[in-house]
Amino acid sequence: MSHKNKLSSPEHWSNRWQKTCINSLEFNPQRLNFKDLHHLLMKTLPRDQKLSFLEIGCYPGSYMWYFNKFFGYKVSGIEYIEWCCQEAQKLLYSSGVKGEVIHGDIFTYKFMSSQRLWDVVASFGFLEHFNNTVDVVQKHLDLVKPGGFLVLVIPNHQGVYGDILRIVSPEKYKIHNRMTYEDMLDAINIIGNVEFLQGGYYGHLGFWNSNLYAYVRAKGRFPYLLVRSPLWLLEQIGQILPNTAYLSPNAAIVVKKLS
Repeated sequence: MSHKNKLSSPEHWSNRWQKTCINSLEFNPQRLNFKDLHHLLMKTLPRDQKLSFLEIGCYPGSYMWYFNKFFGYKVSGIEYIEWCCQEAQKLLYSSGVKGEVIHGDIFTYKFMSSQRLWDVVASFGFLEHFNNTVDVVQKHLDLVKPGGFLVLVIPNHQGVYGDILRIVSPEKYKIHNRMTYEDMLDAINIIGNVEFLQGGYYGHLGFWNSNLYAYVRAKGRFPYLLVRSPLWLLEQIGQILPNTAYLSPNAAIVVKKLS
């Protein structure tokens, strides 16, 4: 795939991840920013220890841990930053998960016969970093076995969160194409050869995808403490609001490959 289609670079992700400290992959799937996605996945995907799973753009490995823990899958991931692969492998091992982390770019990596296709392929926050998402979705689907499942999840920057991101982090905003659930669905319909299972906007009010917390934290401890509690309270109140294109933090789709 042409580099012109990519909105981000390996250098960007390497620099970003070097600034984080990740000690554990484990998380509660009922947490506010994931529980609706958890319910979607539990409803649409089989749970079977014989099934294989691939995450595209897998660092740090939290979703590999999740699919192994809650679905029993034999997990793999592909990541194009070498040190991220090494670190994700260590984190999986320390979390008690036997998983494989492949160092490579899905658009150029030559998958060996032993790595042919997977029963479930997923990405979380990957599609929106490209201009032409049809080609990217097709590459995802190429790695799914016939009868297997494809899970696509993106942050919803179409609504209020994209507006906030554009203000508080213009550079980060530039590496997102601000795509919608409808854009994902259009790409799936163009490609075809799938059975639509479920999709839409997921999650109630929450600002984790807008970079707002990081922006305020960078202003200092006092401004962060001053703003954190009101935002937290607003998020709690927002749990009574419906999932919508404007307020839901995530968009997701699950399909089954026909042949």
